[in-house]
Amino acid sequence: MPEDLTRKPQARSCSYETDEDGLAHWTEAHADAWIGLLETHKQLTRALDGELTAKHGLSLSGLELLARLAAADDRQMHLTALAGASGLSLSRVSRIIGVLEERKLVDRHTCPTDARAVHAQINGDGLALVRAAQATHFASVQAMFFDQLGESEIQTLAQVFGRFAPRSAAACDAGGER
Repeated sequence: MPEDLTRKPQARSCSYETDEDGLAHWTEAHADAWIGLLETHKQLTRALDGELTAKHGLSLSGLELLARLAAADDRQMHLTALAGASGLSLSRVSRIIGVLEERKLVDRHTCPTDARAVHAQINGDGLALVRAAQATHFASVQAMFFDQLGESEIQTLAQVFGRFAPRSAAACDAGGER
């Protein structure tokens, strides 16, 4: 667990209450914060995924993998490294890369130093698609998320989420999620 998440916050009121049946419930403010975060993420990712699929035949995960390949040295990555960087399972990465390979957007080849390892490499058609899909994605995130917030709210969110995922923006090499 990241160090920042293990430190104890200053004493505050409890975020949940227990009813007469012994069931826990968030307080109203905590429910608005926590459930609001989860619902916002769910709604935005569904809308973004649907738009990318409709316009480009590409899921959010597919876009992330293509973008990471596009940003990588020699535009290729070992599948296990791609899984680790994206937070997806190796089997899911392999399935998505298989679909992208069928669409002739990436090529798979064995690692020259380890015949058991597989690399994926984005090709010219994949680069063209990732550029178009990123344009759609960035415009949609701007309209659906950033345009709904004031500058001070964006700074507050950056400060709050930066505490839970320090340096995550700097570490992201997906080319489109920086």
